[in-house]
Amino acid sequence: MTLNELELDALAELFNLGVGQAADALSQLAGEAVQLSIPRVQLLPKAEVVRQLGTEGERRISAVRQGFHGEIVTDAVLMFPAEQSLQLVQIMVGEAVPLEQLGEMEQEALAEIGNILLNSVVASVGDALGIEFDGSLPEVELGVLSEVLLANETVTEPLLSLQVRFEIASRSVVGHLAFLLDIRSSGRLESKVADFIRRLQVEAP
Repeated sequence: MTLNELELDALAELFNLGVGQAADALSQLAGEAVQLSIPRVQLLPKAEVVRQLGTEGERRISAVRQGFHGEIVTDAVLMFPAEQSLQLVQIMVGEAVPLEQLGEMEQEALAEIGNILLNSVVASVGDALGIEFDGSLPEVELGVLSEVLLANETVTEPLLSLQVRFEIASRSVVGHLAFLLDIRSSGRLESKVADFIRRLQVEAP
């Protein structure tokens, strides 16, 4: 799979629209603005994605993983440092809940946050490219960054990585969204993006 600069820019913009919708959803949960970076779109080995997401590949993280299947197959992963997970739960359920109760509802709340964010992004991109996705239930994973992201798969296998950094400033919560596309789906995505660009060019005055 090869994407030229125009195709990479178009794909980044599609995901940018999606993460904007996701940020709005999280902002409503948090009651405050969520800052998002412009997505980085790259075709990389999985090991390189780990390196880019953290200088410490063994750092413990909390993650929500959700698989999406259709013409294109992708794993979407929401990740943030493990020590910040309770802060995210508190965003979801409110300040008044005691800390000990937060721990009990942590996985359920994280799964709900991940479900909102990941589905917002994937649905937006799917609508723009004319792709229907069936999503699996979100799964919460706790572990080191390399294990969670690589999921015991071949680290040299290339994948399309779309990364966006989000930050809730007043809570000091910083995380990443990554969309990991298996190489077998890469050609289909390339074709869909090319069709999208052609439609825009035809519609342009």
